Amino acid sequence: MTEIRQLKVKDIEGVRELEISCIKEYFAATIENKWEDLPQEWKDNLGASSKNHFKAYLDSGVSFVAVEDGEVVGFIFAQILHHICDEDNLLWIENMGVHPYFRRNMIGYQLLRECVKKGREMGCTVAHAMIQEDNAPSILLHKKVGFFMDRREVALMDLRDPKLKL
Repeated sequence: MTEIRQLKVKDIEGVRELEISCIKEYFAATIENKWEDLPQEWKDNLGASSKNHFKAYLDSGVSFVAVEDGEVVGFIFAQILHHICDEDNLLWIENMGVHPYFRRNMIGYQLLRECVKKGREMGCTVAHAMIQEDNAPSILLHKKVGFFMDRREVALMDLRDPKLKL
């Protein structure tokens, strides 16, 4: 049984390994440069789980992991931004990923739903998530949760909508 819970300090190694794996997968499919050719400093600073960024997501209260048999199999990194886009509290979803073996098992849906639900509980009125326009699975997932996609590659959700079923 997969457990969805808030991100903890003890998750750093597992979540970093999974996020880097997802970034490598993205690079292989979309970018001309090979992972091995990137400067080490770039690789070390990529992702929300990097040494320079992890604490902000850890402290945010809206970042979650999916854990199966003690191993991190999914993550979502988000934070609450204040006074952005005419909103006092905006839920910014930075990155999410699920281990390839566990994809298509509702883990991404559960992570995204829990993140949005917690953001709403913490006073967020809008949620934003950047999605590549060619990432059909992510677009479908966000729409399933209730996001609206526009042409700027931003998925939007009005958390004030009383019809939301979170």
